[in-house]
Amino acid sequence: MTLAEDAADAPEFRRVSPVRQVLTVFGDYWWGVDDALPTGALVTALTDLGLKEAAARATLGRMVRGGLLGVERAGRRTTHSLTPRALDIVEEEGAWLESFGLVEPAWDGLWTVLAFSIPESERSSRHLARSRLRWLGFAPLYDGVWVSPRDRAAAAMSELRDLGVSDVTAMRATLQTTIAGGAQSAWNLDDIAAEYRRFAAGMKPGQPDGPVAAFVERMRLMLGWQTFRLLDTGMPAELVPGDWPRAATRRAWASRYNELGDAAESRIRTLVGEIDADLAQRVTRRRMVEDYDT
Repeated sequence: MTLAEDAADAPEFRRVSPVRQVLTVFGDYWWGVDDALPTGALVTALTDLGLKEAAARATLGRMVRGGLLGVERAGRRTTHSLTPRALDIVEEEGAWLESFGLVEPAWDGLWTVLAFSIPESERSSRHLARSRLRWLGFAPLYDGVWVSPRDRAAAAMSELRDLGVSDVTAMRATLQTTIAGGAQSAWNLDDIAAEYRRFAAGMKPGQPDGPVAAFVERMRLMLGWQTFRLLDTGMPAELVPGDWPRAATRRAWASRYNELGDAAESRIRTLVGEIDADLAQRVTRRRMVEDYDT
């Protein structure tokens, strides 16, 4: 299991994944903590987010089987922790969060172009290839030809080799095309800009009604912002309209996310404290940089 495989394939990117919720709880409130997180606290956090308890426990079991979580049992207490593989995933996601929308990506004018062929009979491989390439920032220009403005040739080749794709060619090149709007039209820029504005409009000011509501709202904001990794892919300024809303939305999102931090952290601290008061002191919260000057 990878985040790319767990993410929704186009065109719907807003599907809420319980796996992503679990990883986000660890990344946002338990990062850098050596102790395992009490399962009871994690399950209750997931029920706060709308899951039934049975579904929450089933998600944790699926993540254990998928190699993303470790589980320990001592008497009647059960705890979960991120595996090294999951730690790498959350750390890589954290690096993306720290820069996306804050640091304007430089562009050398070159595209990564992938040409590959997967037989129709291998539909599962075709689906996985699409999911993984979208996670890396690619989009289909034609059938079997995918492009990205980022230098992702080596990563894409590695992913396709892992899937057993034998007929694939990768190159870095300038592109000339008769397609209206250029190669960047592989992404629907109007729809992406509208999605940024929809997301920004959904950030309501003021304090929510208590720690549970703050935790739920903060999770919604984090998961919502993460969807732009699939939508925008960090498109360079040279390829988007001048009023591109990425940076402004980032500032608004980071500000609101930070504003909810105290109350959301208190919710997780309470859940852990109901099981282990000393361990509750290890709860922390992620803070996002709002702008270059903060």
